[in-house]
Order: sequence, then structure tokens, then C-alpha cells
Amino acid sequence: MRNLNINPVKSFIVISDVHLRDPKDATTKLFLKTLDDILMKNKNEEKDKTEALFLLGDIFDFIAASKNFFLEMWSEVFEKFKLLKDNGIQVYFVEGNHDFGFEHFRSQKLDSYFTDYGDITIEFLHRRAGKMMLRHGDDLICPEKYLKFRSIVKGKFFQKLTSFLIAGLFMHFLFSRYAKISRAQDSYRKLQLSFLKTCLDKFYINYKNQFQKTISILIIGHIHVYTEQYYKQTLLLVGPDWFSAPSYLYFNKEGVSERIFLSDKTQEEYLLN
Repeated sequence: MRNLNINPVKSFIVISDVHLRDPKDATTKLFLKTLDDILMKNKNEEKDKTEALFLLGDIFDFIAASKNFFLEMWSEVFEKFKLLKDNGIQVYFVEGNHDFGFEHFRSQKLDSYFTDYGDITIEFLHRRAGKMMLRHGDDLICPEKYLKFRSIVKGKFFQKLTSFLIAGLFMHFLFSRYAKISRAQDSYRKLQLSFLKTCLDKFYINYKNQFQKTISILIIGHIHVYTEQYYKQTLLLVGPDWFSAPSYLYFNKEGVSERIFLSDKTQEEYLLN
């Protein structure tokens, strides 16, 4: 995983875990409309413009950006990303555990869609809120054995090999079915508080030991719960994931966050205490 330190960002939007499956279904239409609304609002806003859009992983239920099949299949979505970027909004794509082929297949085409992209963790300083970290979270809230599996499937050799051997259409058929089964069985849907705290404790200790500093705000996706609470002096912002309740996180220049819900679906907050 690559650590990306970027220049300070004042106001931004975070979207995670959309799990787009069909370019023509209602979920995709709402997602496209939301991107249009973000752009239109920014054009009409004079002072507090959104400076960045962070796509925090699992935007697609399965994608391998190394294959033109997927770029063509989702061309309308990618063109919206490009439109946002061309109109001055930084667009960052963070790979989730359902997103592949970005980090190891950099190209002019992907460069046209995103400010940066790949298997990344993003850090920057917010003038009001302090040290910010954004990451998908599958390498953070997970059992130890998953990290070994992740290092293989996210590795350059594995992805180059599968991209060479497997055609895009077959890859879509095979791994989309697997993604559906995986979502139905994911242990994070019954997330144990003790497990979450253990993972966070380990991460905070390792980060402080390595960098001699702490994180003011940690923003993750992946675990499909909704929380806005402090844990060990760090504000943890998670979800609600779009898949469960279409929404996004808006963070303004004053350091205040707001959840924007896009349908009548909501999600109860997951309590840490």
C-alpha cells in the first residue's frame, strides 16, 4: 500500500462502498446524478467550493481497471469523474477490496479521470481539524490472516498475471459472482465491538511509534457501519456506506462534517462506548 501525502484541503466530499453492479440500474443512476449535483453546486458556489472528492473504495462491486472491458462498461461513470476533475475538483480513487487494476496499471487514460489513484492511504492537514487520514480500511479492520491474502491479490505479480491470462468478460462474470457471495457472507456485517477496538488500538500504536504523531480524524469505509465518535482522542468517521443507505460525507473548511442522505434509507449509529 502506498502512502500519499497531499497538500491541505479545506472542503471535501467522501463517498465509499457504492458497489456499482449494473451501469443501467437505479443505484448507478443515483450515483451519476449525485456527481452531477456536486459539480453544479460547485459551479454555483463562490466561496466554499468543494476542493476534493475522495472515492474511498468499493465504488464498484468488482472492477479490474487494467481491462478495457471494464473501462468501457463504466465509461459514463468515468467520464463524470473526468468532468469533475476538469472543472477543478481533485478526484482521488482509493482501491477497496473489490477494486483492482489501478495501482499497478497507471495510464494516461486513468490519469485523465483522477488526480491520483491506486492502493493508497491519503493524509493531509486540515487548517481547522488537524491531521486527516483517509483509507478504505480493509487492511485495518481485518483478521491477521486476511493481510497475507491481501498482499498476494493486491500485489503486482498476481494482478499482472491475472490481467494477462483472463479476458475481461470472463473476469466480470467470475469475480462479480464471487463479490456477491462475499458480500452475503462478510463478517463485518456482524462487526464485534471488541474486534473493532482491538484493530484500532493496534493501528494507533503502530502509527504513533512509526511517525511520532497522532491522527486527529480517521475516515474509513469497508466495515459497512455508521459512526461519528471519538476513540482514543481520534475522531472516527465511518459510513454509512452507500450500499446500505445512499449518502456521502461533506467536510467544510471550518472542520465541520455533515452526512448528506440521498434517499429515505438511513442507518443507526454504531456506538463505540
